[in-house]
Amino acid sequence: MAEEFTLTHHLDGEVLVIRTNGYLNDLGAEKVDELCSEHLEKSINKIVINLEKSPLINSIGISILIGVIEAIEEAEGALAFTNLTPTNRKTFEMMGLLEFAQPFDKEEEAIAKFKG
Repeated sequence: MAEEFTLTHHLDGEVLVIRTNGYLNDLGAEKVDELCSEHLEKSINKIVINLEKSPLINSIGISILIGVIEAIEEAEGALAFTNLTPTNRKTFEMMGLLEFAQPFDKEEEAIAKFKG
């Protein structure tokens, strides 16, 4: 059985940084979605999602992330994914997520891009 999903988050200036931990399925992705929605309501619209500790992402998790992307676009914000495994990066490319969210190797690079 997969480990329980958790996430942590913090603000780095005006950038919301989310770090996931565990299998990113429907339950995990819904937690990410809820957190993003809360911050978008507060006009925090630059979001970095660090997936280093979530090597497994299922199709429902991806579909929820697509909804997150749509909400961020509506808020005229920007989204970055960091620390993607090669498999997840390829999946995100095939699903079209990386047309709307930029991938970065490291969380610090994405934060610097959004702050610059």
